[in-house]
Amino acid sequence: MEKIVIAFGGNALQRPGEKPVYSSQRANVARAVDSISPVFRGKRGVLITHGNGMQVGEEFLRNEYAEREVETLSWPALVAETQATIGTMLETAILGKLRRMRIRRGVSALLTHVLISPNDRAFGKPEKPVGPLYSKRGLGVALKHERFAYVKVSGGYRRVVASPEPVGIAEIETISHLISGGRVIIAGGGGGIPIVNSSGSYPASPAVIDKDLTAQLIATLVGADTLVILTGEEYVYLDYPKRAKPIKTSRATELKRMLGSFEGGTMRPKVDACIRFIEKGGRRAFIGGLGSFESIMEGRSGTRIIR
Repeated sequence: MEKIVIAFGGNALQRPGEKPVYSSQRANVARAVDSISPVFRGKRGVLITHGNGMQVGEEFLRNEYAEREVETLSWPALVAETQATIGTMLETAILGKLRRMRIRRGVSALLTHVLISPNDRAFGKPEKPVGPLYSKRGLGVALKHERFAYVKVSGGYRRVVASPEPVGIAEIETISHLISGGRVIIAGGGGGIPIVNSSGSYPASPAVIDKDLTAQLIATLVGADTLVILTGEEYVYLDYPKRAKPIKTSRATELKRMLGSFEGGTMRPKVDACIRFIEKGGRRAFIGGLGSFESIMEGRSGTRIIR
């Protein structure tokens, strides 16, 4: 059976500048599911992962504001919360779409725990953007309340936390069994709930695992043929943010030589994930715009990475 893994970027849930309102996020998820709906036809295993950068940051802020009244949650617990919330939005949207398409398929959203190393170098250099955009003034106000690492991005500033590499998936046997049975699986959301050993111990420092590297690891472990990463850009560009030179097709070896030129924390992990997927036996990988799934699969849009 052919297997495909699709990774939704954060804009599948919340568009730039949009308020983090649950109803608008559900509408965005419904549009994202509509865009990939052709993949539900035919006999293939489908697994969907998703980002949670904006959502986990918002949950963290809610915890901070309520800290005098309730106990604050750890970052892994916040990842678990957002994984479940986004998972139910995706599952219900997919169930509705399957019903309208008159397709009988099961759908399962799985809480997913991902093993990381407590000695990962990322803990010494946080670079994963999470949470809302701050203006320069808003950042100054926030830093008076709490010191945290941040980075300048398009439109303002964002908090950054460590983004350690995923080294194992606790639920991989269950995931493999379900995808081989033809169900649509939602797993690895937000990069997974980080744990540092098989007993489920949480890392000591804040961590959000990069969802694209987790998507690659899951895709490799279940023996997927195709990895598709859907994001806010139609292509991978050589000269981002000018976007003058789109890469339409590239061998993984060629792209690997250019890896250092891509922006860390955003496009570089996506490119890196696709390279690793091909190197570890995947047939093909794509990076392209959310809403352009059919065009990407037909070769009319997106960056295609091959052996």
